[in-house]
Amino acid sequence: MPEEVVIIFTSTHDVIKAKSELEKASITYELIPTPKEISSECGMSLRIEKPVLNMALEIFRSNGVRYRNDLL
Repeated sequence: MPEEVVIIFTSTHDVIKAKSELEKASITYELIPTPKEISSECGMSLRIEKPVLNMALEIFRSNGVRYRNDLL
């Protein structure tokens, strides 16, 4: 099973936009609550497989989706 990474966002709006963009690109994700000890900015994060991380981040950058640089 591939390693997974959690992407933390700055707002709920960005999570919703990120989900939409990942679905368009057929990238599988899991919507999860952001651990409170990590961030209080946005309550939701996305978990994706590490092999598609760079592709997902490029999609976010190209579409103005704001995410934090400290991935888990």
